[in-house]
Amino acid sequence: MERIFRHIRFFNGRLRSKLIIVFSLIVVLIVILLSYLSYRQSSLMNEENFIDSNQKIMGLVNQNLDNYISKIDEFTLSPRKDAVFMDAVISNEYLSQFNIQNQIKNMFYSREDIEEMTIYTPINHTQYRLSRSTVNLTQSSDYQTEQEAWYKEAAETPKFRSMEPASKRQQFLVFHRILINIADKRPLAVISITLNYRELNRIFGDLSNKSGEVVGLFNNANQPFYLNKEGISQLQWQDVLAYLDTQTSESGSTDQRFGHESYLTIYNISAQNKWKLVKLTPIAELNKAAANARSINLVVGSTFVMFFIIVVIFVSNAITRRLKEFSRRIEQLGEGNFELDYEFKGKDEIAHLSRKFNQMVVRINDLIAERYEIKLNERNARLKALEAQINPHFLYNSLQAISTEAIIHEVDSIQQMVDALASTMRYCIKDGETVSLQDELDHIQNYLILQKARFAERLQVTIDVPEETMAILIPKMTLQILLENAIEHALEQISEAIYIEIRADFDGMWLILHVADDGPGMTAQRLEQVTTSMNENYMEVQEEIGLKNLYSRIKLMFGSDAYMRLRSQPNQGTEIEIGLPILKCQEDSHVHSANH
Repeated sequence: MERIFRHIRFFNGRLRSKLIIVFSLIVVLIVILLSYLSYRQSSLMNEENFIDSNQKIMGLVNQNLDNYISKIDEFTLSPRKDAVFMDAVISNEYLSQFNIQNQIKNMFYSREDIEEMTIYTPINHTQYRLSRSTVNLTQSSDYQTEQEAWYKEAAETPKFRSMEPASKRQQFLVFHRILINIADKRPLAVISITLNYRELNRIFGDLSNKSGEVVGLFNNANQPFYLNKEGISQLQWQDVLAYLDTQTSESGSTDQRFGHESYLTIYNISAQNKWKLVKLTPIAELNKAAANARSINLVVGSTFVMFFIIVVIFVSNAITRRLKEFSRRIEQLGEGNFELDYEFKGKDEIAHLSRKFNQMVVRINDLIAERYEIKLNERNARLKALEAQINPHFLYNSLQAISTEAIIHEVDSIQQMVDALASTMRYCIKDGETVSLQDELDHIQNYLILQKARFAERLQVTIDVPEETMAILIPKMTLQILLENAIEHALEQISEAIYIEIRADFDGMWLILHVADDGPGMTAQRLEQVTTSMNENYMEVQEEIGLKNLYSRIKLMFGSDAYMRLRSQPNQGTEIEIGLPILKCQEDSHVHSANH
């Protein structure tokens, strides 16, 4: 119990001890966190690079394997070009047997990857066999071949061939080819070639280069043709193949667990013969390099922690020693001693604090003067900021100069755009909340000049406004906001041209403005969201420029009778209708709403 209280006093005691403990814990946590993050990042990067490189290698291996099988396929078809051999397989003469024997010898000794070769003639049920394990060629009667499953499979396939795994350990596969009479599809001869691993080992190369890796090769019926080791049971291979049967891609990867071992499974399915090449790599082996790096990081981090603790002790002593001295000076101030001129040397926070402390004591009576000086400095700063603002007249004069240069050099398009931009800027900063419909339409023409420079013939706008409505007052920028909305949500969303119609109706009491486009339109759900958002808190001041801002302005300026309505359907465009009570231009520029 005494020891516990001693530790409690340690944590609640001196600042130096607290600093040592806190900073040491922080460094330890940082070292552990960085080591873990480094391990995780290294593991993920290693796994991603490993998967990417192995998928490329396995794809190339399967491609080479398909090419190899294609060569064997062509090799078994070569006897068809030998007329003497083809006559011999349908003949019962004794001399024909020598022709068949010569053919099998020539084919057998032409390739080193052939372990055994047989030729079967269905007409006389005779089998000729030549193997590297036996010196002499054997000839015997055979009534079993036509009952074999591979024979029936080859007879039913369009290519009249089949492949099956070899029965012996040092053999790869048995390739069966039926030579038929083209006229009636009648089998004339069956060539069976048993291949060893000579060519397959060359194709596989260094496909497996990590300890514990298992590589398997299966056909489309999930028959095993090659397994480099017995690390995975037959039942576990069935789980792997069952997963492959559910995949639609030709290559991929996944994590699988067999017993206490987790494996990274990478597979590739060949395009031609549908070979399923599968590689299982233990996750622990894959992350071995990252684990070694983590151990090194922890050792280095532990050394760094020890060094940092020593540094923290030294620095803490230096800090707390000066703080104790500063605390003693404050106690003297509390006792009424205002004659303090002691100052810590240096540029750190403690030295700075001591200097500020001395300044507080010396200048406490000058606080009011200093505050006045601060206010004066703030005022001067505001004046300088105002002086730094751009003079609008300077900008207009600059645009006018550019326009003049464009006229001189006969660049009409630039002169037209600059004049339109200058007119637009004057209109935007012009005083007044309302303008006549005529002024708004003049502004729209300048705005369209700038927009057509951007969208060219994709932007088509028609304006149909009665002459008697030109003097009616509307909120400034009304038509521009509606036109911008149509450009942003219609023209910019598709690559085709769109048509925008600006129309006004007048019945003596109301001005009805319509802006319609033939763009993509909105769904009913989206239209409801926009309408709801526009109606929520519309009386509040809106900082943004948009439909909600415009809706708030017409309600505030023209009363609750004014309205804005949206109509839209998918792929049929959008129309916005604004209804305003009629107001005529007045000399005092005041707006009177219909309910004022």
